[in-house]
Amino acid sequence: MTPEPDRPSMPSRESAALSLALAAEAQGAVGSLAPGRWYGASLSAALAGVYFSQLLPDPLDLVGLALMYVLMLTVIVVQLSSSGVRHRMHPSMKRGAILCGVLGLVTFLGAMVLEDWAGMPWIWVPAGLLVAGVVHVLDHKARQKGIPTP
Repeated sequence: MTPEPDRPSMPSRESAALSLALAAEAQGAVGSLAPGRWYGASLSAALAGVYFSQLLPDPLDLVGLALMYVLMLTVIVVQLSSSGVRHRMHPSMKRGAILCGVLGLVTFLGAMVLEDWAGMPWIWVPAGLLVAGVVHVLDHKARQKGIPTP
């Protein structure tokens, strides 16, 4: 019996094993491009440091703020250089970035108001922890969904 012309023939065991090995290798290569666990934690810690720097006395708070922003940029640059590629943005990552920016700005302005008008300088600690935690969770959830290929 000859196989039907519209039906493909079955692959051999060797070609199936080779295909599975190539798929596993490709999956490992794609997984190595994802940022490590250190990335989200260190970026969130640097963001919390931006808020914590407001607890420093007047001339030092600007220095602390500048150092935390330099640290955040360094974390991002190290992650990009270690992966060697720029990641495509999933739509949920864009929405999460906008949400984090709005939350960060509102929280920062709210903490400034509470510190100046209500005399609560300690408000910077929960504000920093809140924003850093939300950024870490939203970034982790967006990366869990994966980035579809076009």
